[in-house]
Amino acid sequence: MTNKKILCVIPARIGSTRLPAKPLIEIKKLPLVMWTYNAAVNSGIFDKVLVATDDRKIFDTVTRHGGNAVMTSPDHESGTDRVCEAASGLPYDFIVNLQGDEPLIPAGLLFTLAEHITFIDDNSLLTCVSNATIDDVKNPNIVKVVCAINGDALYFSRAGIPFDRDNRSATALRHCGIYAFTKSGLIRFCKMPHGKLEKIERLEQLRALENGMRIRCFSYEYRAIGIDTPEDVTAFSAMVEG
Repeated sequence: MTNKKILCVIPARIGSTRLPAKPLIEIKKLPLVMWTYNAAVNSGIFDKVLVATDDRKIFDTVTRHGGNAVMTSPDHESGTDRVCEAASGLPYDFIVNLQGDEPLIPAGLLFTLAEHITFIDDNSLLTCVSNATIDDVKNPNIVKVVCAINGDALYFSRAGIPFDRDNRSATALRHCGIYAFTKSGLIRFCKMPHGKLEKIERLEQLRALENGMRIRCFSYEYRAIGIDTPEDVTAFSAMVEG
């Protein structure tokens, strides 16, 4: 663990194309964004947790439930750009971008992230990977990643990578929705030009790779519960209510 100050920012927007108004969907009378917010707070890892949004309904919902929220520009093209605006004037050493659609992010994962966070610098960022199932590999909503021997990410894709041409039972990895930056590294990332691959895959982390920024990966095994479709909402509701 580090004695440096860590800020966790959860970017949230209303205009999801796959699941409109996703952050406000209520499960057991609690909006989805607050499930993620509470998991971050309860981990005890962060010095502060806040939601960054461009929507007044989300802002009001978070504050009504006792959370911290900040309004940001509606013009951001990615969640990390929104996180950067929210964090820019705040006195923290590290900034964690936690995706708001993983409501049961384990405290152990966040603790492991905090253990690794001091290994990044202004030219690198940190994220998490875990083993992917066959269904994960086929699902474009689940991002896959291939890593170098030293654990650095080589590429992220919605496609199934690596392609197992000779049926060698190659182990695939899935990307978990969390990033950690130094504050200066975050600002540097957000000033980078948006890359061609980022636009094709619709994956903001490819901006870092296209511009020569290292993405360091740590492994933590858990079954992520991402909420991307109405079917995901139904499955998650059944799990927590059953």
